[in-house]
Amino acid sequence: MRCNPRILNSIDAEGFKLVRAGIEISDDKDEKWLQKLLFNHPDILPTSEFDDSFEKLIPIGREVHTDCGNIDNLYISVQGKLVLVETKLWKNSEKHRTVVAQIIDYAKEVSRWNYEDLNNAIINASRQNFSDTVNSLDQIIQPLVDSIGLSLNAFQENLIKNLQKGEFLLLIIGDKISPNLALLTESIKGTPGLDFKFGLIEIQLYKYSESDDWPLLVIPDIVGRTVEKTRGVIKVQYLNEKPKIDIEIEDDETGSLKNKMDADIFLENLPIDLKSVYTKWLEIWHQNNLIITWGYDGFSLRSPSHFGNKQKYIFAELNRGVTLIKKADSENLQVSNEHYKKYSDTISKVSSASDILRLNKTYVSHSKLTAEDLDKIFEATTTFAIDIENQTF
Repeated sequence: MRCNPRILNSIDAEGFKLVRAGIEISDDKDEKWLQKLLFNHPDILPTSEFDDSFEKLIPIGREVHTDCGNIDNLYISVQGKLVLVETKLWKNSEKHRTVVAQIIDYAKEVSRWNYEDLNNAIINASRQNFSDTVNSLDQIIQPLVDSIGLSLNAFQENLIKNLQKGEFLLLIIGDKISPNLALLTESIKGTPGLDFKFGLIEIQLYKYSESDDWPLLVIPDIVGRTVEKTRGVIKVQYLNEKPKIDIEIEDDETGSLKNKMDADIFLENLPIDLKSVYTKWLEIWHQNNLIITWGYDGFSLRSPSHFGNKQKYIFAELNRGVTLIKKADSENLQVSNEHYKKYSDTISKVSSASDILRLNKTYVSHSKLTAEDLDKIFEATTTFAIDIENQTF
């Protein structure tokens, strides 16, 4: 439940309450009005909250055509990363069912473009919108790259690389966000198949008075987000109003899966305080000749002498967290009780991890761990693995 904000001139003054400016059925504001607002004021979008590489946006096109429809707003960051925006109003709720599938389809199409394709799409969109001035992408970007001391060639190379990798930020923005959209975001979060960032943003509008449309206070609120790095195609279907997702992983020309996770991608998308812990232990594991195998959302850690064994000492995933070694796992490895006790004693110092073991579960979420907690888990697990390798038990 939201309460209207109040403007105060001093600690003693009564001040006045701002009025929520809803976009109702009878309102003359429509999605094009919201598109124009966001296009003319790109700083409204809190894109740096998703990743610093998406900050300092330059609007480059409205109603940009793709083979599966028009992208409402298209922006580019100083690092050559695209931001695709689809606007939806609450009063047009019948469109909410397809909006997530729609913006993912746009991303799929754009990831097939080269620099020239993007440039042509921007020029054509400008002409279709009857703009007084039609500029190429180079002309739009040149003042920006000059201001930060970056060459146009370097910018173009960054953009081409990001197009090929599909590293976009996809945003669905509305005056209110449908619960179905929030549910669908959570569903996507737990699946492989995405190599772009995805967010839901609710734009809250407040007027200073009932009678005047301006000035207007605009507050962006991130209500949903997800990060996935494995490339694929997501088909979104609906059954009795509840979202359902099917994933098809695309193969490259050699038949191998694209964009497997690696250390750089993994570290880039961790909470910043946990990044240094992972960096430290990845180096330690390498120095101790432990086996790190990268998958599609994380990695596994194994001892060399047990490489053929399906047992993993650690499995770390961006979205699920870190695995712990259960008592049954140590028994499968024929580890002595004393050896496992040394491990569990250390884990018991991490309350969230201790609770997971007590419930006989496996994963402890990154959101429940501090850097110190994670360091203790890795220390205990690494000692466990090295002792097995050295057969000291």
